[in-house]
Amino acid sequence: MKLLERHHPLGADIALADVVEVCEGVKLFGVRIVRAADGTHRAYARGAAFSPAMVKSISSLVLKGDCRHEQRA
Repeated sequence: MKLLERHHPLGADIALADVVEVCEGVKLFGVRIVRAADGTHRAYARGAAFSPAMVKSISSLVLKGDCRHEQRA
């Protein structure tokens, strides 16, 4: 994971990252770090961008229709 761009936090934010590369080909934009009432941190992202290879992987998976999820009782 890489922090590519950041700037000083605004308002209630503890930190603000303009761009975080989560893994090769996946970037999150506008990541805000805030402190919750219980003292833990929360992260929120405005958007994401994917490399062409990641788009190919995601679209292949989605178009294949191989969705695995647990049935909730």
